[in-house]
Amino acid sequence: MNYSNVMTPPSSSQVTGVNAGVSFTARHASRVYRVYPRRDDLFFIVLAEGLSANPQTLTVHFGLLGLLIGAMMKKRAKKKKEAATQRMDQTDPEQLLVENKHNFKLHSSEISEGSIEPRPAISFDGHEVGHCKLLLRNNKKKKLQFENNDDLAAALDSLQKFFHGSLKVNVEWNENKKRFTKKKA
Repeated sequence: MNYSNVMTPPSSSQVTGVNAGVSFTARHASRVYRVYPRRDDLFFIVLAEGLSANPQTLTVHFGLLGLLIGAMMKKRAKKKKEAATQRMDQTDPEQLLVENKHNFKLHSSEISEGSIEPRPAISFDGHEVGHCKLLLRNNKKKKLQFENNDDLAAALDSLQKFFHGSLKVNVEWNENKKRFTKKKA
């Protein structure tokens, strides 16, 4: 099922500098990955990790000083992330695999099912607009969180094509709320 039949994607569905539908950004564990669906593989390339992946950590622990340092770190991380994204999008993901030991790829035969879910009512994982659940054939699970509507829309488009229509889509665009919500039955 093509999600465009069910909903209208957000009006700002073009991610700046990124060809939507070719790649998207998602958080998995303590890392932010750029995900590239290519032929029968999903390439996961580390975009940020550690404090640069989660600069708001200081804000919580160090009060006002942490807020000031966190704001500077967020600004720096954003610039670094944009530059890295632009460079990665112009390079073959196969070549990027060797740049970080946490980069990896999944072949479609390793994935038994995938679904796109709306954001939960209560989350302890930080801000997210939705997530993708991947169940691997070895019974391991991967949860990819999307931090903004543009990435979720790009992931919907990319993963629908990658899974050849077998992706379970449990979200729809709510024009009134300007965000993705749980799909009504």
